[in-house]
Amino acid sequence: MNADPRARDFVFGALSPAERASIIRARLYDRDLDSAIAVLEAQFGALGLSGPSAEDPGLWDSIDAAIDLEDCELAGKRIEAAADGKWFDHAPGIEAKRLWPAAVLLRCVPGARDAAHEQDRDEHIVVIAGDLIVGGRTLGTGDHLFLPVGTHHPAMRTVEGCLLFIQFH
Repeated sequence: MNADPRARDFVFGALSPAERASIIRARLYDRDLDSAIAVLEAQFGALGLSGPSAEDPGLWDSIDAAIDLEDCELAGKRIEAAADGKWFDHAPGIEAKRLWPAAVLLRCVPGARDAAHEQDRDEHIVVIAGDLIVGGRTLGTGDHLFLPVGTHHPAMRTVEGCLLFIQFH
C-alpha cells in the first residue's frame, strides 16, 4: 500500500488528538490528502475499526433519532461540504468554488501564489484553514483581511496550503 502515511495514520487512529485536528484542517485545502483518506476509509470502513458496534441494541434507535432531527432542523436548507461542488482553476495551484454571486472559496496547494492586482471592488478575505502570506505578514486560521476598492492588492502566497473565504462588495 503506497498511501500517504498521514492518511493511513488518520484512518487507523494512530494520531494524537492534536495531530488528528491538524489533519482535519489540512483536508479542507489538500485535496490529495482528502482523497487518500476517502480511499482508505472506503477500503477499510467495513472492518469496523472505530464507532459503535452493529450489535448495539440502541444503535438503530439512535440512528433513526439522528435522521429525524436532521430532517426537521435542516428542512429546506442546503449543506455542501467544502470539498464538494464545482471547483474551477483560478491560478496554478489555486482552485475556486463560487458559493453565491459575491462569495467564493479558494483552495490553495502548498507553495501556491496569486499575483498582485488593483482592486476593482471591496474584498474581504478570511483564512478558514492553513496560512496566507500577504505583504510579508502571515495570516492564520480565523484572520481577516480587508482590501478596499481602488487599492493595490499585494501578491499572496501560502507555505502549507490554505482554504480562504472571500466576499466581494
